[in-house]
Amino acid sequence: MAVELRGISKRYGQVLALENVDFTLERGEIVGLVGDNGAGKSTLMKVLSGAVRPDSGSFAVDGQPVNPGNPIGAREAGVEMLYQDLSLVDDLPTVMNVFLGRELTTRFGFLRFGEMRRHAQGIVDGFSVRGFSVTQPVGQLSGGQRQVSAIARSIGFGSRYVILDEPTSALSPNARQEVVEIISGLARSGIGVVMVSHDLATVRQICSRVAVLHLGRLAGVRAMTDTTQQELVSLIVDGHA
Repeated sequence: MAVELRGISKRYGQVLALENVDFTLERGEIVGLVGDNGAGKSTLMKVLSGAVRPDSGSFAVDGQPVNPGNPIGAREAGVEMLYQDLSLVDDLPTVMNVFLGRELTTRFGFLRFGEMRRHAQGIVDGFSVRGFSVTQPVGQLSGGQRQVSAIARSIGFGSRYVILDEPTSALSPNARQEVVEIISGLARSGIGVVMVSHDLATVRQICSRVAVLHLGRLAGVRAMTDTTQQELVSLIVDGHA
């Protein structure tokens, strides 16, 4: 059970953003995706999330070929992307953010708020380190709790693979550790997680494997137990160890 990208290439005019890149993510594992600015990380994850269609290559989820063409198609295949800005509405509670655009209603058009609240609270309670009420406005939550709210929206409708873009960026040390524990909990529950990050210390802490991109090419994939900080830095900066 895995997501598999094979031979992915993408060109924007004269710029070759990705060249023949392979990437695999299995259920229940955390894979780091690292590289310098312009290495191709964002383009590769946009391909995986359905936001960008590659010029060549194949895409399969759990052994089934997919050609999503848009984020909705990727979501239906079980892949969801959580961007760095989280795209949360601060004035709304977590429950409404989780169901934003997918609200449950009666046949008369009234919200089935109680059902939505119970569903959202169950998701949050399932992996949140510090519990909180999903009826609380998102703008009043801590940095870690905001991440929980955004992740709850991502996994609340059956997604089996989640892409997290810089999930520990601009967080306090306590909030960063909370997010680390949340991500680890997602993997333990069987969800595959891609962690796109410049935070090598956190990547080394929680990822089982790391893929390094350099100038649009895959510089290497390393098991975290078989690599060093120096090797990863060399792959990021020079494209080789």
